[in-house]
Amino acid sequence: WSLHSLPDLTKHTRRRVMNASSKMTSMQPNRQPPSAKRSILKISKCSPISVLGLGLIVTQLLIFNVGVRFSSQPIVNDSPSSLTAVHTVGDSSSAGGVAGRQAQETDAQSQHGRAQRQPLDFESADAVFHGYPVQLKERKHAFSVSHCVGENYQESKAWMERSCKFSFLCFDVKEKEFSMYQPSTDADIYEHLEKRPFIDVTQSYMKQSVNKTNTMSLGGINQKWTWKPNGIPRLEWSPQIKTPPIDESLSFYELPRDVVMVPFHSLNGGNPGHLVWDDFLPIYTLLTMFDLETEKYLLPIRYVLKGDRGLWASCDFKKEKTETCAAMQKKFLPLMVGLEYQKSLATTEQFEFLPALGKELKSNLVCSRHAAAGLGGITDHGTKKSHGWEMADYEITHNHGRGGQLYSFRNFMLNNIGVNPYFKHKPPFRIVFSENSSDVPNRVIDFHRQIKRLQAAFNPDYVSIESYVFKELTLQEQMEIASQTSIFVTGCGGGAVTGMFLPKGASLLLYYVENGGVSNNIPTGTPARLDWDLFNNLAYIRTHWLPRKSMPSHTDMGAFVLLVRHELDGLLRENSYDYWF
Repeated sequence: WSLHSLPDLTKHTRRRVMNASSKMTSMQPNRQPPSAKRSILKISKCSPISVLGLGLIVTQLLIFNVGVRFSSQPIVNDSPSSLTAVHTVGDSSSAGGVAGRQAQETDAQSQHGRAQRQPLDFESADAVFHGYPVQLKERKHAFSVSHCVGENYQESKAWMERSCKFSFLCFDVKEKEFSMYQPSTDADIYEHLEKRPFIDVTQSYMKQSVNKTNTMSLGGINQKWTWKPNGIPRLEWSPQIKTPPIDESLSFYELPRDVVMVPFHSLNGGNPGHLVWDDFLPIYTLLTMFDLETEKYLLPIRYVLKGDRGLWASCDFKKEKTETCAAMQKKFLPLMVGLEYQKSLATTEQFEFLPALGKELKSNLVCSRHAAAGLGGITDHGTKKSHGWEMADYEITHNHGRGGQLYSFRNFMLNNIGVNPYFKHKPPFRIVFSENSSDVPNRVIDFHRQIKRLQAAFNPDYVSIESYVFKELTLQEQMEIASQTSIFVTGCGGGAVTGMFLPKGASLLLYYVENGGVSNNIPTGTPARLDWDLFNNLAYIRTHWLPRKSMPSHTDMGAFVLLVRHELDGLLRENSYDYWF
């Protein structure tokens, strides 16, 4: 490896290094100490300035050259249908190998994974509820405590923004509904609140009168559901509030004390983007806002709406949709609960509740010390807009200032499946293309030309160009690849969710349909930068948007190569900041 073999990307750097070298060879010391003549190493002819300059050159060469000894070869042939990657996930001998990239800088203060899990105690359990041991309890004065946030004083719609934490929330396996328990004395305040409507006690009282209860949105809100009675209003929910006789004991099965139970409605769990951003993200937000993320276990329970069939595009809309959701949720659920949890996602209609060996079930209640609900206002798009189909979607920014939380959310998910969330970018820089990331025809993109242009533009020892069909990979394989990638190229849509798992400093290049906008199911010819609000606020990566239809043109292809070159150059500058400044 020599200076003259550096790729074009570093011409400016190479010129500075060579100029510095030529200047130092012409330097002559003004004075030679007599004692230096006897030096065996004969270093007397080099001044301290020369030694310092030589040290800087060697340091800079090490920064540029580290990692170039890894072997890397072109990954595609001339056939677009035969795009395959030479890197094997988990192979430490390749540039993309996991073992070869594990020596990362770790910032312990930024880790937000779940605490170290201890084995669950099944031996002393009286029953098992969907993978968790439960113990039969009988308690007098078993009352719940609630804490609700998000009140905005809009009587008809405040429920959409509200989220609540519960201490002692129960699931009735017979009624298939959740309940909490308040003492009869809570009703003493009702008459005072009715006389003074400006008194606000909603954060602590689930009920403010006989007919007024804190409600919240079970799940994310899709504006296409409309405000008809069988649409968005169906998500307004509250657990049943019961007042047991003060002198009677309540019999229930108790979950382990470090389990958090979360009832939720899935907006569209059959789509990986909706699943992660409209279900998982708000659940994680619930955990962090109520300081529950350090609890070791999570028990999400998908709520099946009562009455009519499920909302459009939701998991209960059609049988086929239910099956699609089940498969997608099974694949991605470990991101939230860890790999050791072997159960599928529980629903209010389908769950496992079995007595321990030699025992029988004696209560219909399964209760949790920690619980939370209310996803409406904390999804990736909030309660007032969609994901980027309509021009009105761009008038409101929902995720600005959320970059730190989104990075923590990413790390939380990677830690849950045992993937190192930290990565240091170095040559050969990994450029990954996501093929067939969407099932929508106008979002299926052939990146064959872009791959060949990059192969022609960059030294194969400087970049590793790879291509994958991510839906054919396991969850861990997907996350390992994404978490070790410097530049990720894909089409926007649900499959682009993989881009969220890029490491800090990486770049995401999203191709979108520049005239794909839709309003009321009518094409508008406007841009459809789907999920722009989230991607543009992922402050740990750089997101760029490229038009889909004109991508084969000479202008777009040239801009694409220059953009890649610029992003790689930026990574080099960041890695060598101390040298330049």
